[in-house]
Amino acid sequence: MSGGLRHRLRVQVTLAAVGVTLLAALAGAVLFLGALHQSLQGSLLEGARQQAASVAARLAAGSTPEAAVASGRDDVVLQVLGRAGRILATDHPELTTPIVRTPGDAAGIAVPVLDDRFAVVAQRAASGHLVVVGTSEEDLDRSMRVAYGLVAAGVPLAVLLVGAVVWVAVGRALRPVEVMRREAAAITAEHLHRRLAVPPGDDEIPLLAATLNGMLDRIDAAQRRQRQFVADASHELRSPLAVVRQLVEVAQRHPESTSAVELAREVAAEEQRMEDLVVALLTLARLDDGAVATTQVLDLDDLVHGEVERLRVRDGGLVIDRHGVGAARVHGDPVLWTQVVANLLGNAARHARERVLVSLGEAGGRAVLVVEDDGPGIPPAEREAVFERFVRLDEARARDAGGAGLGLAIVRDVVTLAGGSVRIEDATLGGARFVVDAPGAAD
Repeated sequence: MSGGLRHRLRVQVTLAAVGVTLLAALAGAVLFLGALHQSLQGSLLEGARQQAASVAARLAAGSTPEAAVASGRDDVVLQVLGRAGRILATDHPELTTPIVRTPGDAAGIAVPVLDDRFAVVAQRAASGHLVVVGTSEEDLDRSMRVAYGLVAAGVPLAVLLVGAVVWVAVGRALRPVEVMRREAAAITAEHLHRRLAVPPGDDEIPLLAATLNGMLDRIDAAQRRQRQFVADASHELRSPLAVVRQLVEVAQRHPESTSAVELAREVAAEEQRMEDLVVALLTLARLDDGAVATTQVLDLDDLVHGEVERLRVRDGGLVIDRHGVGAARVHGDPVLWTQVVANLLGNAARHARERVLVSLGEAGGRAVLVVEDDGPGIPPAEREAVFERFVRLDEARARDAGGAGLGLAIVRDVVTLAGGSVRIEDATLGGARFVVDAPGAAD
């Protein structure tokens, strides 16, 4: 994360937090001020009701209207109206008109002679008089002005405080990310062994660092495999070229040591070996790229019978028993599955003494292909290693044994791509037993 991007992200998060806080504060202020005004006004009306009840009680006790309304308070207006709505008594003689003429509660009533607005309560007394009490809203207005001032000062301060806290918090939260960014920028193809420092804690930032380190581990391992693959491929490709050059040089220096037919046969054998190696490398490249269609339905038994016939023509002295081959269908690329069968049969033929046994069938919706031989077998400790690329066991390293250590790697990659697995077991014939288990294809 560059400095500019980090700054922009910090600004965006802070502005978002400030905007949300401002909206919430304004909504809360409106609700608070409304509730406060309603509460204060309710208190004024309740005081006016109590005052009206007191005047009505005095009238019921026999007091005259003039005596009942005597209060001596400037912020309270008392009036007693007759049945005709005429003022019988008031504590403010200058007020010659009734404030209200009907029973009920009202707020914000403007009185002509007085400057204030009043909260007014009008109640009918038992004597039939209408008692009117008005309480000035001056204190209410003063309290509301103070509340408005506090809100007007408090909301911006609260928003600024939230903005400052968010700014600092986001900066602290992004600091490890910036450190990881600088460390990641320093990791190049020549320094893939380096890893990011994992901050303490168990929140998202340490998890991100651990995830990125895991990704770097995979990239590093993939690059090491690629370098090893290229080195091994270069070595394997140089071998047949060196052999061809050696054969030609010997034929040039000692033409009597070989014939043209013998030289052509040996060069053709090395050319075939190189061609097989190139085909295997291209196949592995296709598998690594993932550009392989797996939706086509194949009759695996047809591929097995075809490869068995080709192997019999090439190696007529070997007994290949295919009586256990039944019908089975799989999804996949026909070229790749042909290589699976050919590589398994070719591997078994190279190591078999006299006999190879092939079986194929379906069980539980899965196709199971088994190829075993009566050769020396594979030790359990080396059964996983033989599926690695360019890996050959010691007794198979001779050039005349054939193969470059890629056939079984292709078998595993193709079967894995199809959703299956391949394993090695002890064969009933005494050698190695390869078992391919792949999802079957419905008709």
